[in-house]
Order: sequence, then structure tokens, then C-alpha cells
Amino acid sequence: MRNIWKNIALPLMALVFVGAGVAYAADAPVEPPEPGATFADMKITAQDYSQGPADAKVTIIEYASLTCPHCAHLNNEILPELKKEYVKTGKVRYIYRDFPLDKLALVAAMVARCGKRDEYFGYIDTFFAAQMQWAGANNPVKALGNLARLGGMSEATFNSCLKDTSVQDAILKERLQAVNDFKVNATPTVFVNGASYSGGMSLEQFRTLLNWLLSKS
Repeated sequence: MRNIWKNIALPLMALVFVGAGVAYAADAPVEPPEPGATFADMKITAQDYSQGPADAKVTIIEYASLTCPHCAHLNNEILPELKKEYVKTGKVRYIYRDFPLDKLALVAAMVARCGKRDEYFGYIDTFFAAQMQWAGANNPVKALGNLARLGGMSEATFNSCLKDTSVQDAILKERLQAVNDFKVNATPTVFVNGASYSGGMSLEQFRTLLNWLLSKS
């Protein structure tokens, strides 16, 4: 893999500290937090990895890193319920975008993209669910490869993926666009109809926000 990280100031400790201070208190208020900046054009394309109808009234775009603990919480504890209630029922479109915080997150993102397109979210869900096991392993890339093979990816495909600079560059381009165009600087960052929110919203806060947007004429 080309060493293109030398020009990207991403400290490895971001794995621990980016997003720190986000509270998942059980008694968090139901009202969603005030939105941050709003962007009219989130540059959605056919290359985006999405679930739900393209013409849904509400679109959620998540920027996340596969080594981010707060991203794992959102994806393991909050999003499954939101997808069941809003995405699978056709009310909301969900888009996942990569914002790797470190080299290992980049490798995991590459592996997810090297599988079949219709298996992409299966890899993302698995990597978040088992984050502590593979990211904390003595050899995390080998542990990641073991998970990928459980998902049906051959060892040859996995090894080839790690050297695929086109996949690598696409992910880093997506990250750069997030920084330059949408001012993303932490993970998870969630955009709901173009307005940015911390990914630390509770399930009830998400529900309140989505129900309000869906009720608008």
C-alpha cells in the first residue's frame, strides 16, 4: 500500500479521543440538539452506499470511522432500530460514508468495499460489532482478514484489496471532501437533510427529529 498518510495529519490517538465527551446518558433529553451548519448539496451520487429509497423525504448521511468507539455505539445500538422503523419502511434513506481516523480504519474501509456491493453493509455491521476483537488484536489486519473470510471473501481477494490504490484513493477522496465541503472534523458526524448533528444523539432524540421532519408538508 502506498504511504499516502504522510501528508494527512491524523494522530493514531484519534481512535480514542475524537468524539470524546459525547455522552450517551440514559436520561438525555428527548429534544434533539440544535443542528450545526446546513449544506444544501451533500453531493449524493450513485457511488454512495445507501439503504432505503432514493426519493425518501428524509436522508441521513453518516460519516464514521471503523475504529471509532462512538461510531460503533451508534451503529450497534442506535441505527438498527432507526433502520427498522424508518429505512426499511421507506420513510428514510441512509447513506454511510467513510471518514477513517487512522490507517487501520482505512484498511477496514477498503476491505468492506472490496466485497460484493450488496454485501457492503454486512461487512460494515460486522466490523463495528466486532470492533474490540479485531482492532485490539495483536495483529489487527490478520484478525480483519479472518472476519472477511467468514463473510465469504477469499484470502486472495483480501490480499489484493490491501494493495488496491484505487479503492484507497476513493476513500481518502471521500474523507477530504467531508473536511473541505462539509466541515466534518470528528466521528461520528451525522447529516439529516443536510443539517449536521453529533452522532451522540440518543434513539429518542433521533426519533423526535425524524418524526418532525417527516411530518412537515
